[in-house]
Amino acid sequence: MSEDQSWEVKVLLLAGIVGAVLGVAAGLLYVRVAEESGGPKKLSTGKVVKLAMAALGVVRQTAQLGS
Repeated sequence: MSEDQSWEVKVLLLAGIVGAVLGVAAGLLYVRVAEESGGPKKLSTGKVVKLAMAALGVVRQTAQLGS
């Protein structure tokens, strides 16, 4: 593996680990709030769309860091 590819692999591994940790943390928060309020609530389509748009915004901002 060349030195040029080495940094790319490191970045991808770090991003994957950070993404997994943040995903688990978000899941734990969701479970905790759901338990406190008496069980999981049905997510509306609007809330899912808002969450997806926020996640895309974070991805877009991260991509702009590389330019």
